[in-house]
Amino acid sequence: MVSLPDWCPAYNPQKKDAETGEEVFCICKKPDSGELMVGCDGCDDWFHFSCLKMPTKYNELVFSFYCPYCQAGVTGPGATDGNLPKTLWRRKCRVSDCFKPVAENSKYCSEGHAISYLRGLVDRVEVPGHEATPVLREMLREPDFDHFKGVGQNGLPTPSEQLAPGLFSNDAQLQELESQLQKVRGGAKRRVETQLEQLAQYSKWVHAVNELLFGDGNQEHAESTSGSRSKASRAQKRKKAVKKKAICGYSASLVVPCPAEQFVSEFKELEDEPTELRGVCCKLRCTRHLDWAGTQENGLQFQLESLESSEERLQLLVKIREDQLKLQFYKKLTQIDTTSIKIPLKNES
Repeated sequence: MVSLPDWCPAYNPQKKDAETGEEVFCICKKPDSGELMVGCDGCDDWFHFSCLKMPTKYNELVFSFYCPYCQAGVTGPGATDGNLPKTLWRRKCRVSDCFKPVAENSKYCSEGHAISYLRGLVDRVEVPGHEATPVLREMLREPDFDHFKGVGQNGLPTPSEQLAPGLFSNDAQLQELESQLQKVRGGAKRRVETQLEQLAQYSKWVHAVNELLFGDGNQEHAESTSGSRSKASRAQKRKKAVKKKAICGYSASLVVPCPAEQFVSEFKELEDEPTELRGVCCKLRCTRHLDWAGTQENGLQFQLESLESSEERLQLLVKIREDQLKLQFYKKLTQIDTTSIKIPLKNES
């Protein structure tokens, strides 16, 4: 339980007037006299707006009401489960002297109040030496009302080059950020992506070479160790223990030296199994280059993730700086004396 407001008396369970027998309500325990009341969703009692210190103009904004006793845990569900409810209110129309709830998917109670609110914003804009409406149109540059409804969702609108010449191109801080972003995108990130593509192509080539060299042999070996039904368990264990035969395939350049068929032909022509051919490691059990493909791929992926993180950070910094410049421009436009400055508008030739 929590304490009651100072203006609220202690709870009284009385339901009827002792003398008249009339049903009584509210914290005042008086009969219904026609005064505006609101029903409690917790205890089902009714309460006068005036007794609750609530202005009657909030009448339509009440969504789910709970009296002071239910909110304190004296009555209602909170008295048993300890979960104290709160009164919920509908969102108010943005027009200051309107106390109606907003319409669905809107900040206003009606289209009329939406137009009235926006007209008031336009009337407050002052651009010395120019009419506010055409300047606002140039700032927004929205072709119709449907486009206008989306204004603000993507930040401040970018003023035209005529209205704000060199706003972005003359800012050294923004240019430096964009230069860094371009280096990440077109330089380091692209190099890592190219290396990953090259590694994937080379790994595919090594796999093709091993299939041509040992594919049939591995299959024959698997068949020879299958055995009869009486030896099935021992054969299965043997197959699991034997690792598939394959050359290492490591190459420092990761460049495919020749078609897989040509490489295999050259490999088989040699009397002894070579340890290296065309710069490719041909050892069957190479401990020096153990899991070279996986190690290189993990390293490149880590580099790529770091560069993508840097790219996202720089993109955010560029957007923040652009928004700062736009905000500074719009504030300056309404503060400086522009009586001697001509602002070119779209409808001017």
